Amino acid sequence: MFDLDSCIGFMTNRQSKKLAEAFNNRLAPFGVTRVQWIAMYYLDKYKSLSQMELADKMDIKPSTLARLVDRMERDGYVQRVKNDEDRRIFLVSLTEKGEKFWKDLLPEGENMGKVFSNNISDEDMSAFMKVLNQMVRNIE
Repeated sequence: MFDLDSCIGFMTNRQSKKLAEAFNNRLAPFGVTRVQWIAMYYLDKYKSLSQMELADKMDIKPSTLARLVDRMERDGYVQRVKNDEDRRIFLVSLTEKGEKFWKDLLPEGENMGKVFSNNISDEDMSAFMKVLNQMVRNIE
C-alpha cells in the first residue's frame, strides 16, 4: 500500500522546505530572503540578465520575478535598464550598493552549504547529487 511518508517526492519536498527555512533564518539578520540571495548570486555571476533569463535561472514565474525585482530595486540593490537592442526587454543588474551588499551575503551561502553537508562524505554527496539529477531526468 502507498505510504506518503516514504514517497521520495514528498520526502524531498518536505526536506527542501526545511533547508530553505534554515537558510532564510540565517539571512534574516541581513533583511533579505534566500530568493533575493539567489537573484543576487546570478546577477553577480552574469553581471546583467533580462528578467526572463533571471526568472528562468531561478526557476520562478516571470510575474514572481517582477515583484522580486521591484522590491530589490526599491531597496537599491538592483537596477533595470532597457536593452538597447530590444526596448521591450529590461536588463537587471546589481547596483553599487547591491554589489557591496552581495560581498557580505556570499559567505552566508557558503557557510550554509557547509552546515547542510556536515558529516556527509564527498562520496555520499556525489551519490546524492547523481540520484537527484537522475530523478529529474526521469520526469523530463
